[in-house]
Amino acid sequence: MPVDQIRKGWCKATEFRKDLIPKEYLFQGGADAMEASNRSFALEGNFDGSTTRQVALVGVYEECKGTKGSFVMILDLPTSGKPRIRLLEAMRTEHQFSALSLGEDKTISVWSCMDCDDFANLKWNSKRKRFVWLPRPAAD
Repeated sequence: MPVDQIRKGWCKATEFRKDLIPKEYLFQGGADAMEASNRSFALEGNFDGSTTRQVALVGVYEECKGTKGSFVMILDLPTSGKPRIRLLEAMRTEHQFSALSLGEDKTISVWSCMDCDDFANLKWNSKRKRFVWLPRPAAD
């Protein structure tokens, strides 16, 4: 998808993929850290309960003015026609990393690092007919 069709003002956007991560970071300690933690850069499924296949993915962007950040996107992948953006959330950050995991109830967790508890949950809200960020659980 051309970057100008994702968001106006962006000049670059790259979807995270394992082949873009240096192996020494991905396989620290001899094991695939993402696989071991059930995280990935893209998830496929029917996150809104429809029959349309969807993909949730994370990546990085750069605005034409030079500001950088990370993004989360959910796309509809119809059997014919072009993919359609269902959700696009961009966060201006100096640390551009994100990974995803999927809960049994189709909740998508967006992680900002591999070895921390910093994540946000995203889920389809049938009443509002859109994906929404869930409130963070209360700390113990």
